Order: sequence, then structure tokens, then C-alpha cells
Amino acid sequence: MEELRFILKYVSGLLSRTDETWARLAEPDCKEGQADYMLRCYYWPMMGVGALIIFLLHGNGVMLHSKLPFDAPFSLEYAMKGMVAFVLSYAAGPTLARLLLQQCFSSLTHIHFDKNQIEVFVHYCMSIVMLVELLCACLPYFTFLSFIGLYVIYIVYVGTDVYLKLQTARNFFMTLAAAFIYFSPRIISGLLAIFEK
Repeated sequence: MEELRFILKYVSGLLSRTDETWARLAEPDCKEGQADYMLRCYYWPMMGVGALIIFLLHGNGVMLHSKLPFDAPFSLEYAMKGMVAFVLSYAAGPTLARLLLQQCFSSLTHIHFDKNQIEVFVHYCMSIVMLVELLCACLPYFTFLSFIGLYVIYIVYVGTDVYLKLQTARNFFMTLAAAFIYFSPRIISGLLAIFEK
């Protein structure tokens, strides 16, 4: 039950009170600001719910074959492929984004981040990308909804100022962070699609 409250609190915080949410996570005594706690109580449970939704939507073919009607027969093969691709994308996506961000930014600016801080930052921003993908999956014919994913730029912008308190090369960091966070899950799902063929 604590996980559900945590998910609702921080999803609503990201969408309506972004500044306050980042400021709360930046407090040194905030347990929600610890990477282990945030992953256990927020990111992994949300990914589990997302995997179930993707399993159900892929199973009836709505996502893979948009011409099929919503009452198409359930396919376990499609359901498993969709769910595995989703889980791998959002399990490995934050790690890929964090590594790329640390390597590119650190090598060019010689600024290093605390491991816990950058993990919380990347996972929290990535959760918005995940939410948008789930929304688009639930409403597959409303393709314009995918533009909501650009909201991650705002989340990164506020997090850079309020949470990371980055002063040097902040515009460069925000550009890299938004790009890596947005595209990392898509890179992994693209690679999975190549190996599937």
C-alpha cells in the first residue's frame, strides 16, 4: 500500500508541482530521495503495472496490428514479446541513459555527480517517458499523444536547477539528459526488434 501512495504522490508531483517535488527529493534526510528506496517503492512497481498493461494490450493485437479490431483473439506470443520488450527497455534504459550522460558530460566538462543523485534524477525523469508510453498504448489511435513525451524536457530543466543545482554547462547537460532519457528505451526496444527478426 505504501508503494501505491508513493506512486500517486510523485506522479502527481511531477505533473503539477514539479519544483516542490524536486526540492523534496533534494533534502538530505528525505528517504524518497534515496535511489534504492525510490526504485523499490516507485519505479519497479510502476514498471510492473506497465508490464501488465502492455501484456494485455499486445495480447489482443491492438498495439502490434492496429488494423485488427479490439475484440481480436488473445495471442500469448504477442503478449509476451510486448511485455518483455517493455520491461527490458525500462529496466536497462535508465542505466544506459545514466552511463551515456556521465561519460559524455564528465569527459567534456570534468564535472562528476554523486551516484545516488544521478540515479534518482534519471529514473525519475524516465518514469515520465514510461507513463507517456503507457498512455499511448492504452489509446493507440490517438498518435498525437506521443508529443506529451516532450514534457520530459521540462522535468529535466527543473530537476537540473532544483535537484542537481548545476550551474556550469547546465544547458549542455539539459540537452544531453533530455535526449538520452527520451531515446534510451527506444534504442533498446529497437535493438530487440532487430534481434527478433
